[in-house]
Amino acid sequence: MFFIRRSITAALGLGVIASGCANYQPPPIFAGFISPQISRTSCIDAVSRERKVPKENVKPLYDSQTMEEGFYVVTLSIGVDQPNINCTVNENGVVSDVIRAR
Repeated sequence: MFFIRRSITAALGLGVIASGCANYQPPPIFAGFISPQISRTSCIDAVSRERKVPKENVKPLYDSQTMEEGFYVVTLSIGVDQPNINCTVNENGVVSDVIRAR
């Protein structure tokens, strides 16, 4: 009897947890990136300006979404033997930070 009651309680608890996750929708992924194209383009422009490298040399490598919805960190390469650069940008392409990646 104890085991049955415990199993029902556990099943109900998992059902509540699962229903909360049912509304979650991961961000869409385009060409391997989750950030919008405008965000990556803005980062390329900002890195090109700040690091004084041609736009053709600035290539996005990967990105991630921050804890705040609508903001992304895009990691870019600026050339061989050069450190990667992190660009923080929002979904509208407004760049807030360009720093050397670690």
